[in-house]
Amino acid sequence: MFSRHLKNQRGMVVPLVLIVFMVFMVLGVTALSMGTADYRHSLYQDHKMQAFYLAKSGAQTLSAYLIEKSYHESFQNMNQLIENISDKTSDVASFGDGSIVITTERKTENGQQKIDIISTGTYGNVSETVAVTLLIEVQSGGGDFNPSSEENALVTLNEDAALALELTGGAFLNGNVMINATKENSIKFRGGGYRIRNGSLYIPHTSEPHFVIDTDKGDNFSNLPPEYDNPNLGTGWINDWAFWRDIEVSPNGVKFASMPTYPSAAYPEPVFPQFPRIGDLPVPANLDYTTPWIEGLYYPILQDGYYNSIVPSSSRTITVDMAGGDRIIRVGNLNLTGGNIELANKGENSTLYLYVDNSFSMGSDRTLNYNGLPDNVQIYYAGTNPVTINGASRFSGNIFVKEANITLTAGANMKGNITTLGTYVNVSGGSSANGMVLYAPNALVEMAGSAQILGSVIANRFVRSGGGNAGIVYTPTNFSIPGDFFDSTTNSIDVQYVVNSWR
Repeated sequence: MFSRHLKNQRGMVVPLVLIVFMVFMVLGVTALSMGTADYRHSLYQDHKMQAFYLAKSGAQTLSAYLIEKSYHESFQNMNQLIENISDKTSDVASFGDGSIVITTERKTENGQQKIDIISTGTYGNVSETVAVTLLIEVQSGGGDFNPSSEENALVTLNEDAALALELTGGAFLNGNVMINATKENSIKFRGGGYRIRNGSLYIPHTSEPHFVIDTDKGDNFSNLPPEYDNPNLGTGWINDWAFWRDIEVSPNGVKFASMPTYPSAAYPEPVFPQFPRIGDLPVPANLDYTTPWIEGLYYPILQDGYYNSIVPSSSRTITVDMAGGDRIIRVGNLNLTGGNIELANKGENSTLYLYVDNSFSMGSDRTLNYNGLPDNVQIYYAGTNPVTINGASRFSGNIFVKEANITLTAGANMKGNITTLGTYVNVSGGSSANGMVLYAPNALVEMAGSAQILGSVIANRFVRSGGGNAGIVYTPTNFSIPGDFFDSTTNSIDVQYVVNSWR
């Protein structure tokens, strides 16, 4: 019986063996698949880690560089460095089988300036992104303020002006020009020749040249280099526009930049000082200081003091004796239309501080600190009567005007700086300024005739007409605007990690 049953089961041996074999084969394939998956996962994790380390090393390297630079660089250089790298994407940097790309994004949060450094590392076909946020703080105090370090012939700050810049006739600007213009036809060019030479015209990223620039040179002027295409606005959008006949191209032309604002760290607001109290100054017997004929023609001021007026006449010269130090004079009216002022016995850092209440003017062929250093004279003018420097007069010093209009005309020659909170400055005739920073953030600045400024101008708006071969010629200057023209002069930028900076 049993043997017969066993005989009947013999036919099952082969299928059973096959089943067992198939089971082991499936188990083997499964084991092999699991091993392959584990290998792929391990390889992916390895590439992911390599990509992460590449990304973090990129962010760390740029962060450490900026932080280290901030310890040593001047305010101007550090400000320019941050401006140059802000809102940019780097080229791909390759490292063996990996690569890094870094993007920066500048922002303002709760009144604080910050910059995000976003680094993407790629290894194999795996990418990882690491971001870090840095805090940018302006450290104030000490030193003088010199906007010409921006290396622009002209900056205009008014974003909403219907006319931000106008150059007509033979007018030109020599150097970089930064115009915060967004309105239609708010930049106007009229007349032959290049209006901007040896520099670029910078406009906001959001502005379109063919929208903001108005020219009289026709409708088109061939194609422009491809670097002027803006990918956000479409290929070729900037081509075929005649304003290129107004601007020297390659490597200059129209460029885009983040526009400076006022007031800001780059362009701080001047703070007009309180005048010394009259009761705190000696009051001389001759409250109205004049220059009648006397033997020797020597007219000294030997001490600090308050005067109703200082009015030299008959081409005579008042000599302010500095006694090796500073001199403080407050005067109601300073009238140099008939005579001059010179400084004597100056110390290494001597400064004549002139506080003028009502009027200040210089006339034909008059001098104030002629052949002296601009740092030796600082004039604070609080009056509303226009300030006039004209008639081939020669002045070396710094002027801070609270609100009055300013006119340099008819051959006036100034060496030094003008800072004004007023709304109008006129430079015309054959007047010239050598190595001057004209800091007029609220003013319309007009130039005409053959007037010339060798230096730089920071204005609200700017208009220049005529002039043949005259205009603004950017010239680096050693004459800084005095630090005490500002409440606390910015002199450094500090860069540090914010709290919980990495992500």
